[in-house]
Amino acid sequence: MVEETKDQRRARKALERETEEQQPAVTSQITILCVRFGTRYGREYVERLRNMVSRHITIPYEFVCLTDDQHPINGVRSIIQPNAQYAKGWWHKVHMFDPSLPIQGRILYFDLDVVIHNNIDKLVDPNSNEFFGIHDFNRKFHSNWHSLNSSALCWTVGTETHIWERFKNNQQEAMRMQGDQDWIWKLSKDHMKFWPRDWLQSYKWEIRNRQELTLIQGKRRFRDDNHSIKLPAECCVTVFHGDPKPQDVQDKFVVDNWR
Repeated sequence: MVEETKDQRRARKALERETEEQQPAVTSQITILCVRFGTRYGREYVERLRNMVSRHITIPYEFVCLTDDQHPINGVRSIIQPNAQYAKGWWHKVHMFDPSLPIQGRILYFDLDVVIHNNIDKLVDPNSNEFFGIHDFNRKFHSNWHSLNSSALCWTVGTETHIWERFKNNQQEAMRMQGDQDWIWKLSKDHMKFWPRDWLQSYKWEIRNRQELTLIQGKRRFRDDNHSIKLPAECCVTVFHGDPKPQDVQDKFVVDNWR
C-alpha cells in the first residue's frame, strides 16, 4: 500500500469536507404550519391549534404560522408577509409553496378551524416525499367523487413549488377559480395521495348527521348537542368546513379538545 503524502492527505480531507457540506442536513423534526391573514380568525385560533398539536404528537416539530400579524405568539414562529388583499376568494394558502420561505423538510399543514383529538403522528412520515391531502367530503354522497379538501396537507419543501410559481406568474388564470383549494387540486391531482377516510372526517357530514342541521340566526347549527358521540378509532382530526365552527358546538369531544 502506497502511503499518502501530506499534500495528498490534505487534499483528500478537503474533498471529504466539501462532500459533507454538500449533503442535505438530516433531521427528524417536521414543521406544523398554519396560515392566518386578516381578521377572520383571531390569534386564539393559532393558540388552540398549537395546543391541540402539542397534546397529540410525539414527533419532534416546530410550529410555524404564515401571517401578516407581527404580534408574537408563544411557542409559534411567525413568518411575516404583507396581506396580499386578494379581491375575491381565499388565496393565501398558495404562499405556503413559495420556495423562498424559511422552512425545510416535511410540512404538515392544518386549517385553523380543525379539531385534533387523537395522535397525528401517522399523518406525517418524515422520510416520505409524497403529497397528501383529504379526499373531499362530498365523498359521503357521491361514490365516484374525486376532489380535494385542503384543510390538512402534507408535503416536502421544494416538491410542490409549481403551485406558487404558476400562481405568481398568472394570477388571472387562477382567479377564475373560487380559491386556493381548487388551484392546488388543479396543479397536483395527477400525483396527490389521499389519507385513509377514517383518519380525517367531516364534523357535520360524517361525525354528525347533516339531517339534524337547522338554521339558527342565519347560520347552520345542530338542533341538539350530542355528548355521546363515538368517534371512529382511527380518526384523529375533525374538519369544520362551512358552518358550524368549533366555537359554535357544545358536543363534549369538541369542547374537550378545542382549547
